Amino acid sequence: MDLTRQPPRRPSNLGIAGIVGVARMTDKARAHNAETLGDYIYGESSGLDQRVLTFLGISDDAYAEAADEYDDDALGHWVLETSGKTAAEIAEFNDAALSQLPDTEGHKQRLKERLARFAPGRTDITTVLQSMELDDWGSFWQVDLTAGPPRSARAKDVGGICGVARMTDKARAERAEKIGEYLYGDNSGQDVRILTFLGISAADFQEAAVNNPNNLELGAWVLENCGKSQDEIDEFNETLVNYGPNEATRERFEARCQEVDPTRTDITTWVMLQDVDDQLSFGIVDLNRRAPRSP
Repeated sequence: MDLTRQPPRRPSNLGIAGIVGVARMTDKARAHNAETLGDYIYGESSGLDQRVLTFLGISDDAYAEAADEYDDDALGHWVLETSGKTAAEIAEFNDAALSQLPDTEGHKQRLKERLARFAPGRTDITTVLQSMELDDWGSFWQVDLTAGPPRSARAKDVGGICGVARMTDKARAERAEKIGEYLYGDNSGQDVRILTFLGISAADFQEAAVNNPNNLELGAWVLENCGKSQDEIDEFNETLVNYGPNEATRERFEARCQEVDPTRTDITTWVMLQDVDDQLSFGIVDLNRRAPRSP
């Protein structure tokens, strides 16, 4: 989990053990272990984490170790077994956390600043957790594709589906008016293929992408709304990544290859062409798009 590129899950996310703050703390624990916390803080240094850990009776070191050892489902079982909390105790804790209003001058000032910066005029954002979620959203939803490329279509960061992470970056960048030379939605042949497979409109996907800056939460929304099986997703991934020119598109494909890099006679698929174009356009080497050279 790289929290320099996306926020942790919302504090109100109940995806792990059904407890407020646990999914968020898990993302921060994994980022803490990977040294990719960015500006976030984990464990006893975080007021919310401290409150959650005290309720669970688990130390931050023990939780960080478990977060790396278990996936989300197994971690949820571990949390419930280790803490021994009852459903009633969890419900009481959740209610108190979700309704907590800013009770310190620091919390009040942070909420005031976040509202002024990200949501002027909004009167429905009043709690501590809503303030945190607003800060996450405002800090991460905007993507600037004039400064760097979208993720490769090979990336499965969102819902485990190829192309969706790339389309996410373009959806956010278009809304932020920073899409540069890229195309989103119905203007992009690749996006049309992905959206058709998902059964989701470009407008609905963009709204979800903008409102969910965390990959895991957006991925959960995509999977819930597309209803595709893992076998269908695997087949789609294989087809998308290996999709090459046909008789109708070969001339355009070859012309584009000449424009991008006439020396690269190894380019045989549209995704490979995209990856090379992205790297050359921004002068980068991205090993998520291609393997390093032979040792």
